[in-house]
Amino acid sequence: MTGPPDNATVLNTTALSNFAQVDHVTLLVNLPRLVTVPAVQTELEEGAETHRYLEHALAVLEEEIPVVEPSPEAHELEQTLLETLDPGEAQALAVAEAVAGTVITDDGDARSTATQRGIDLTGSIGLLVRFVEHDRLSAETADTYLKRWIDDAGFRSPARDFDVFLED
Repeated sequence: MTGPPDNATVLNTTALSNFAQVDHVTLLVNLPRLVTVPAVQTELEEGAETHRYLEHALAVLEEEIPVVEPSPEAHELEQTLLETLDPGEAQALAVAEAVAGTVITDDGDARSTATQRGIDLTGSIGLLVRFVEHDRLSAETADTYLKRWIDDAGFRSPARDFDVFLED
């Protein structure tokens, strides 16, 4: 695939990394119009040298999660975003904005920028909630994943217990 579909769901490195860390990147592949960008693929390749679990994320790129090239409009926006964001965040946000899509990121600066620019977003915890609500994951398993992200990968979460994120 060369370009992203309209309303694409654009994965950033953080979400791919989190789900790779618990060896369940495959949970992501059925998200609607799912893509990622070359800068994210590069970050994963560079990180895999020291974080072997990132190979789980790299294994699904291209065939199951398309890596799309930014349009000229997205590339121009990316240049502006690079003033304050890392390459993966900047490129993912630029692509999401250009196609009126959703970006999936846990990066605080990227989330703030997305909110300021009116780009739809969610993160790893939002995905866990979605997977539990759609019966793709039990709440207990989601809680285990969240705790592993916090304890093993230094993930910053507003709460340690997953149940806090579920609506009554």
